[in-house]
Amino acid sequence: MRDKYLSIRDILGPDGLLALNLQGFEYRSSQIEMASLIESAINEQVPALVEAGTGTGKTFGYLVPLVLSNKKAVISTGTKNLQEQIYFKDLPLLKKVISLDIDAMLMKGRKNYLCLHRYHQYFSRSSLQKTEENKIKKKLDKWLKTTQFADRAELSWLKDSDPVWDILSSGSDQCLGTDCAFQTDCFLGKLRSKATKTKIIIVNHHLFFADMKVKKGGFGEVIPRFQVALFDEAHNIEDIATTYIGDRFSTNQILELADDLEKVANSLSRKESSQLKKYLTTLRASSEQLSKSFEGNEEKGDVGKDKLLAIEEGPVREIRLSLRGVRGLLRTDNFLLQSLVVRAEDLEMLLEQVIRKRDEGWINWYERRKKSLVLYSSPLEIAERMNEFIYKKTNTVIFASATLSTNGTFDYIRSRLGLEENVLEGIYPSHFDFESQSLLYIPRDLPSPGSPGFVPEAAERILDILKRTRGRALVLFTSHHNMNLVFRLLNGRLPYSLLRQGEAPRSSLLEEFKRDIHSVLLATGSFWQGVDVPGEALSCLIVDKLPFDSPAEPLVAARIKSIRKRGGNPFMEYQIPSAVISLKQGLGRLIRKSSDMGILSILDTRILTSHYGRFFLGSLPAIPMSNHLADITAFFKTDNATAT
Repeated sequence: MRDKYLSIRDILGPDGLLALNLQGFEYRSSQIEMASLIESAINEQVPALVEAGTGTGKTFGYLVPLVLSNKKAVISTGTKNLQEQIYFKDLPLLKKVISLDIDAMLMKGRKNYLCLHRYHQYFSRSSLQKTEENKIKKKLDKWLKTTQFADRAELSWLKDSDPVWDILSSGSDQCLGTDCAFQTDCFLGKLRSKATKTKIIIVNHHLFFADMKVKKGGFGEVIPRFQVALFDEAHNIEDIATTYIGDRFSTNQILELADDLEKVANSLSRKESSQLKKYLTTLRASSEQLSKSFEGNEEKGDVGKDKLLAIEEGPVREIRLSLRGVRGLLRTDNFLLQSLVVRAEDLEMLLEQVIRKRDEGWINWYERRKKSLVLYSSPLEIAERMNEFIYKKTNTVIFASATLSTNGTFDYIRSRLGLEENVLEGIYPSHFDFESQSLLYIPRDLPSPGSPGFVPEAAERILDILKRTRGRALVLFTSHHNMNLVFRLLNGRLPYSLLRQGEAPRSSLLEEFKRDIHSVLLATGSFWQGVDVPGEALSCLIVDKLPFDSPAEPLVAARIKSIRKRGGNPFMEYQIPSAVISLKQGLGRLIRKSSDMGILSILDTRILTSHYGRFFLGSLPAIPMSNHLADITAFFKTDNATAT
């Protein structure tokens, strides 16, 4: 260790270690201010809210005070990419530059790690004579002799779509716990053991909140206790936390249990085996019936009292009786069978929770997927649970993102996350020169998004813009319907490649978009955030509409109803702030470094004509605005002249 009394300025200052030792490092006063606020939050043991615009150096801005604090900390990220960037790039670089021993590790969800019990169970089958499976076993046997934690990511030869990994990994409901014959050598146990001795643990939001729920149950958690929790990409915390704080039941869980039960049927007597197979037939048929009872409905929707009663008296009753039959049949001292009994019991309890009508603060809803039906029971507010399971048990909780504030305040995010008055806050705008690097184009002559003629006219305007930008554009839509319609209207009319979300995996589309400089990518949903395409390939970003959450979404509709019922204004309190953060996320895709130049375009005239438009404009950086297409042409001519 060089000096245990290093300060934030010693590392991040204009003459600090990073400036002296890291080529291309740019001193930013806002980065030091952010780091100092986080340091104060850790020392004072109070929560903090931090908005750090693109280019402020947010990651080092929180890593430095965390490392210097010497506290046991968990960093939770919204994406796997950021999780890996912190562990494989940022922390090693920081460790090298400041010569401090930074003790950190990466943790993923338990399904990312091989389960020795399921591995031996699968490959010990007498029917395992297939050449391909024997090849896989030999590769895995060799790997298991050298791997530390049996992380699936180490198997570059195993395709993402290969179903064998689901067989070899174990969810928390499949774990045998202390009854497992392989407990001593358990890879997840080794991972957990290392985590208890490590200062900084890097996880993602899904693992964090899944683990929080397991901790509530008192068994099987992966993340050890910690003093500081820092959530990066914290703008999507509420949606993820809501999923895990509530209850979720999938027909896939029943089918997976049935498959595992079938594997042990041969270990039973002929009579017991025959009875078990009858239960499995009923389980599978009832699961299919449950899924079919929602056919013809929207992809997602509310499950009202009448529907709950109908499924409870129908397929749910049959599933419940079959699960109880399995439990009675397998009552034995055999720990392998006991684990299946526990799973059957847990699934029955879970099914009871998702079909139970709770108080007005909860909603029962469903989601139809390609191969399964998912039933949910979700809280409309997470504030109380955040306080109970995180704030009360953690010395310091820090929320950081490039987009947390709305109209210059944190009022919205504080209310949604249940943060009290004693919170440190800091907004650190991007240091990019938006005035010279970008132009905001908002047309005045397009119809309102609610008009039948909006999409065709928007498509023509997108075509006009793309001709001026020579492609190089990401076009973001608020619905698949609009995206697909615009694609049909533009296809064959551009001299550039026209890519569309859904035609290939997300990562493949982004790689093609980066490689083909003049290509155009049409996308929705997940492309509004986490997309990082610096340079010329992304010189234009177009948004079709202000990204209000659809009232057809069951959770959104229920929250609106709840706020209205208590006398609040859901549009001003919830819908506008949520849309502002989404828009900021979308527009944040364009300028990723100081040399980037580009056009931002919002085709929704309501941002200019409505009384609420000022909230959106007031939340954006100070970008020059134009209503004329000619200014786009002029912008790129100036850009080219400057480059020349």
